[in-house]
Amino acid sequence: MNADIRIYVADLAAYNNGKLHGVWINATDDLDDIQEQVNQMLAESPEGFAEEYAIHDYEG
Repeated sequence: MNADIRIYVADLAAYNNGKLHGVWINATDDLDDIQEQVNQMLAESPEGFAEEYAIHDYEG
């Protein structure tokens, strides 16, 4: 059994425009590390300016 708990955080600006853009994040990471990974994913959005996100999947 895999002990890792991960979440898939999606960029809603991309999602609403028919694009899949997001990142799998280890949910047991420190909260500040999780937020930094979300911020980095949003900064790399194919839609230019993105600020909204949602958890679309999980594992573990």
